[in-house]
Amino acid sequence: RSRLLLSYSVLVAGTLFVVSLALLALGAQPRLRFQPALQRLDIISRAGRNDILRLQLTSTDRENFLRNLLQTLEDTAETNNVRAFIATASDAEIIFDTDPSESLVGVQIEGLELPRDYLPTTDPNTLAARFRDPDGNRWLVYTRAISSTGFDSVVVVYAVPEPGPLALLRELGFGRAFVRAGLAGLLVSVLLAWVIARSVARPLQRMAGAAEAIAQGEYEQQLPLEGPEEVVRVAESFNSMSAQVAATRQAQRDFVANVSHDLKTPVTSIQGWSQALLDGTAVSPEAQTQAANIIYGEAERMGRMVAQLLDLAKIESGQHQLNRSPVDLAEIGMVVRQNLLPRAQAHQIHLTIETEPAPPVWGDYDRLMQVVSNLVENGLNHTAAGGRVHMSVRPYGAKAVELTVQDNGKGMPPEQLERIFERFYQVEKSRVRTDGQRGSGLGLSIVQELVLLHNGRIQAQSEEGKGSRFTVRLPVAGNR
Repeated sequence: RSRLLLSYSVLVAGTLFVVSLALLALGAQPRLRFQPALQRLDIISRAGRNDILRLQLTSTDRENFLRNLLQTLEDTAETNNVRAFIATASDAEIIFDTDPSESLVGVQIEGLELPRDYLPTTDPNTLAARFRDPDGNRWLVYTRAISSTGFDSVVVVYAVPEPGPLALLRELGFGRAFVRAGLAGLLVSVLLAWVIARSVARPLQRMAGAAEAIAQGEYEQQLPLEGPEEVVRVAESFNSMSAQVAATRQAQRDFVANVSHDLKTPVTSIQGWSQALLDGTAVSPEAQTQAANIIYGEAERMGRMVAQLLDLAKIESGQHQLNRSPVDLAEIGMVVRQNLLPRAQAHQIHLTIETEPAPPVWGDYDRLMQVVSNLVENGLNHTAAGGRVHMSVRPYGAKAVELTVQDNGKGMPPEQLERIFERFYQVEKSRVRTDGQRGSGLGLSIVQELVLLHNGRIQAQSEEGKGSRFTVRLPVAGNR
């Protein structure tokens, strides 16, 4: 928050600095810079000429006139805060100076005459110039010719220090107003920055706290959706990420628990029967054969589970490469039916297939065979004797082919259907399948990953007591 306040303050200060430079550049232009001073000198010189003409009419003699003239110039200089000189008309040598402390008497006024368009008057009898005295001080000098007897050899010159770049701003009253406006703007900007920093920093601080909580293992973190639009969007993304992290963490826990659970039973069985063989409990040939068969069956089950885990891990990691080619999905369905028909008949389940002419899909034949086989086996495993498992293959629009596998088994409730594709998830963990074995809960996870790997979609529908339906849609070969 403090950095945000500082950044806003620096921004406003920088803006004021740029504006100040612009005003200084404006004040540095000689014409604009000299204009107020020249206007003042023009007014003073016009009034001075009138005073001189009046003195000539009222003075009794030349001595009285000169005394009154010098006094008038001193009064004018003091009243108007200017400096007045009397200089010779021939070489502009100063012969009188109203400032005796730094008198320039004897100094010749030599300077750069200003252009006529600098002057505030069109009177041809006026003259203005820039003058630098022996001490290095710069002056603006202004004189107006007096058409009167006695002023042919001398001129009256009025002078003010040459204005600097800030003089124009001071003359126009900008300096103090600019400082006030700048301070007010800085104060307002700091207050505004504080409000903005508060509205932005508070949600970000909550977000930082929630992130630290997640790092400590508290995954159920949700942020309120408040503040600016951008902050709300970040909070929404954070909430989504937090939910995904929590779900992933829970999936990891479930994975460990499920693997432990599914391995515990066969390991226990193998240990028990092998112990029976070792300690001589199973002494008859029939008992030894039974023990060996059980050990072999449980070992085979663990082998299948490990193979499925490795297969799923390879698919999810992207290491598995598909050998793609045009594949007839109806042909795969018929091959799967032929392979699994003996098992279906053994459990008195009707296994049927219905196909319509459909274009080939673009995929890996063996992997698609695995998809269809797993779906049909899943239907057989959860359908009782006298039930039915039905496959159908048909076009789905012009760009996809649809495969459905439907059974009229026990089905499942909606809350279980949502998790059907999770690894190790089993609707009834204790239920034994129709083939007398317990499933690993990996088959449908592998099916989903393979379908996604083929850029397809899979959907599950189920109604408790009526059965389940799995629908797979795959892009045709020409639409890959």
